Formats: sequence, structure tokens, C-alpha cells
Amino acid sequence: MSTAERATTGSAAFRLTLAGTLVSALGQGLTLPYLFVYLNQVLGTSLPVAGVVLALASVVGLATSALGGSIGDRVGLGRLAWIGLLVQATGTALLAVASVPIVAAAGAALNAAGNALVWPALNGLIALQVPESRRSRAYAVRFGLLNAGIGIGGLLSGWLVSIQRPVSFHLVYAVDATTTAAFAALILLGLRSAPGYGPGPVHHEAAMRGGYAAVLRDRAFVGYLVVALALGVFGYAQLNGPWAAFVIGAGGSTTQIVGFAFAANTAAIVVLQLGVERVTRHVRRSRLLAATALVWAAAWAITGLAALPVFRGPVADIGFIVALAVFGFGETFYSPVGGGMPNALAPEHLRGRYNSLAAATWPRGGFIGPPIAGALLAGMPASWVAVLLVGMLATAVAAAVLGARLPARVERPAA
Repeated sequence: MSTAERATTGSAAFRLTLAGTLVSALGQGLTLPYLFVYLNQVLGTSLPVAGVVLALASVVGLATSALGGSIGDRVGLGRLAWIGLLVQATGTALLAVASVPIVAAAGAALNAAGNALVWPALNGLIALQVPESRRSRAYAVRFGLLNAGIGIGGLLSGWLVSIQRPVSFHLVYAVDATTTAAFAALILLGLRSAPGYGPGPVHHEAAMRGGYAAVLRDRAFVGYLVVALALGVFGYAQLNGPWAAFVIGAGGSTTQIVGFAFAANTAAIVVLQLGVERVTRHVRRSRLLAATALVWAAAWAITGLAALPVFRGPVADIGFIVALAVFGFGETFYSPVGGGMPNALAPEHLRGRYNSLAAATWPRGGFIGPPIAGALLAGMPASWVAVLLVGMLATAVAAAVLGARLPARVERPAA
């Protein structure tokens, strides 16, 4: 295949990847907020048991992620994405038909395992579909579409889902399973001849010899993993429960305001993502990581200020909504780097492993961040804000240090 043919095939494959991302995100948006509620309110699982189910699903996802990187380097990232989507669809289908908690637990575990395969596989696949000079925009476009789909699905779920109608939960999980399976079909039928679907020209023995030991000898990449993990611990992990607990508890706000704030977060990403990527396309990647940390620090500072007693009421509610919109603004700095950095550092035969380790920083952050938040919120809620601010500022410094260690071709995106 000539270079021109490869570029044309890659562009068509990328468009299919975007279409599949949007379709599957619509289904995910329908179900994303409800698993804990579904287990507890519909299937009758106690709150502690529901928490254990979610924790075990996360463990399964982490274990699968490491395995997926090795498989992807051997069989191809497109095949790995297809396998992961089928596993994810199977897990979601089990949730759709579950009538007892054990079936739902199995579905949640399979869903987490499939997602742990799909995310790094697609990040690596895009790097093979798109020339390096266009990768920053490619990752930004996919992240924007992902959030648009989830946001639309979330709005629809508000009309469809009700605890008083348990069948509504089964319905949205069935739709989610269908959209995920549709994405799997797109990859199987549309990407079979596209770059990255199967293993590359590198010998199978080379992938066998490399392994994760070779990845962890890459000091620049390990430095990036540290920064990404810190962003997970002091950033994303705090959105999944701790932020809402602080806003409702210490801030005296309501669940409706929490819902509006998350809608503002998604809207900020969808509206700003492409513009931010265009302006920052040639900015050093380490500076974009530092900018992410500083903007997220501002989001936490706004959250803390809005919770002060003097601002209780509408002013505080507006502040909480603005805080998550600001957090979404910070996400637009990170999305091109989160996909681009691992693939800029990865040698061809270890691309799957690099992307798997990079993707695993978020669930690892989810293990570390919430327990820290729980301890702080149970004692002095204001200390939660202070620790997050210090953590984000330290992360910005770490990103600056990382910039001095990155190869020039990685630190500066291709023109």
C-alpha cells in the first residue's frame, strides 16, 4: 500500500472510529450515573455490597488493562478494540437482564474489563490512523464527541429512567449494550483493512522481548505516568463522589445543582475543546499538563469559596456550577496530551503496552483519591479543598520538571 493510499484508508478509518465513539457514548450517557442506584434501589443490594461490587469491577478492569496491552501488541489494536467492545456489550447486556445481584455483579465486572481494553486500544489505533501532525486535533475531536454523546445520553436518561419504573433501567442498559455492539460491528466490518487493525510489520518475537519491563525503563514515560496519576488522584477521582458530597454537605446545596454542574462541565468541553486545541496546538506538552493542573486548582478554589457560609444560596449554587465548567475547561488542555504523549513516546511494537499503562492511571487514581477524600470530608471538609489545591500545584511543578526530561520531538507536537 502506497503512502497516499495508507493516508486515505487511515482517514476513512478515523471517521468510522469517531462515528462509533459517538454512537456508543450515547448509550453510555444513558447508564453512566445509575449503576450504584440500580444495584441498591432496583435489585435490592445493600449500599455496602453495592460498593463492594463497584470496587471489584474496578479491580477486574485494572487487571485486564495490563493483559490487554500485551494482547494488543501481538494481535493488533483494532482486534483488541473489537474484543473489548464485545466484552463490554456482553457485560452491559447482563445488567439489562439482571434480576438478582450476582448477575449484575458479573455484568459490571465484564463491563469494566471491556472498557479497560477499549480505551487504550482506541488511543493507539488513532495514532496509526492519523499522521503525527494531526494527532493533537484527532484526540481533541474524539474527546469532544465522547462528551457530547454522554451529555445527550444523560439528558435523555433524565426523561427515561425512574426508580418507580424498574423496567426503565433494563431498557437503558439494553440500549447501551446495543450501541456498544454497533461500535464493535463498525470496527469488525469497516476497519479490517485499515492501519492498526492487525499487528504491524514488527516481528512477533520483538513484541515478546519488549514487555512491560522495557516500557518501565523509559524514564520520560514513567515521569508522564506520575504526572497523569497525580491528575487522576487530585482531579478526576474527586469528581466521582467526593465533589458532590462536599457540595451537598459542607456547601448546603442540592442534587439538582450537582446535576446542573455536571451538565455545565460537559457543555464546556463540547463548546471549547476544538478552539483550545487550535490555540494550543504547538504549545509544549508539559506546559499543557501544567495548565491542566492549574485550571483544576482554580476549579477547586472556586468550589471552596462557594461553600463559605457568606455565599449560601443562589450565589453558592452558581459558584458550584461555574467550578465544574472551569474543570471542563482544564480537561480540554489535557485531552490532546493524554492521547498524544504515550503514542509519541511508544515504539511501534510496544504501543499497546504504553497506552494500557497510560489509561490505567485513571482507575488507579480512583483507588487512591476517594479514600483520601472520605477521611478529609469526615473531619474538616475545608481541608479537602486545601489538600486538592496543594496536590494540583505540586502536579503543575512536576509537569514542568517532566518537560526538561522529554525528548524534543515529544515535547513539541509536530508542525
